[in-house]
Amino acid sequence: MKILLAGANGYIGSRLIPALLKEGHVVVCLVRDKKLFEKQSAYAGQVTLVTGDLLRARNMEPLPTDIDAAYYLVNALPQTSGFAGLEALSAENFVDAINNTYCKHIISLSEIDDQLTEAGLSRQHVEEILRRADTALTVLKTTMIIGPGSIANELLEGLTKKSPILIASKWAKAQEQPIATCDVVTYLVDSLLNKATFDSEFHISGPEILTFREMLTVYADVCRRSKANIITLPQVSAALSSYWLNYLTPISYSHAKTLVENLKYDVISRDDAIKQIIPHQCLTFKQALLQSTDFTCQVKS
Repeated sequence: MKILLAGANGYIGSRLIPALLKEGHVVVCLVRDKKLFEKQSAYAGQVTLVTGDLLRARNMEPLPTDIDAAYYLVNALPQTSGFAGLEALSAENFVDAINNTYCKHIISLSEIDDQLTEAGLSRQHVEEILRRADTALTVLKTTMIIGPGSIANELLEGLTKKSPILIASKWAKAQEQPIATCDVVTYLVDSLLNKATFDSEFHISGPEILTFREMLTVYADVCRRSKANIITLPQVSAALSSYWLNYLTPISYSHAKTLVENLKYDVISRDDAIKQIIPHQCLTFKQALLQSTDFTCQVKS
């Protein structure tokens, strides 16, 4: 099948490419700069590149009309009202382009957000726009993603660099249901043109519910080979927390701001319907960390 990938340079998109190629699909990547993509991706010679900026529809090359399915994995933008508008524009231009093809299925990846934060509302609007396309839509909503180079890994790495680990008390209590990067990719691949997933939304998550404090403890044990000494602070403003994370980790301030907002609430799966359609055993948090550090993931949790 011929598969279009929008967001090929992103964290998940770049890891989805080899998985699709392994399945024998023809992969078409929508990229802003072909030369930059060729420098960054080891798979550039195995995919078809189409130049296009979804924020500038007039400058886009036409998409191949014989596309069978498409992934919309365009990275979220910093959350202000202006950027939310740009996210909507990107989705609208994507739908306009897809409607000129024979695409039968769009798959999008989002995040579980029961509280409908500012970022969550923006993503919800994007999903509403994608539903206007002349094709079926599947939305996979994920929890915290654990894998080499993920924002969650960078967060855990930065916070555990020094002892004691200082975190806000609300963060310590927040419940998470982390999922390994490889499991996210599996769900994305197995949803492809799977009619049981058409025009539906699913939660995808790992098998464990952990507090963020427990995640820090396990991370320190597995990746630092040390015991975590965690001190919780009663009140920390969102702005200060965001600057703090930006200072301690490689995470940008805008992404740190979104993380801080998410860590105020529990982020767990409340829907396991995907398991009936795609039977798949996800890695535990510890297994995902071991895989991230190049250890074998075949261990007892």
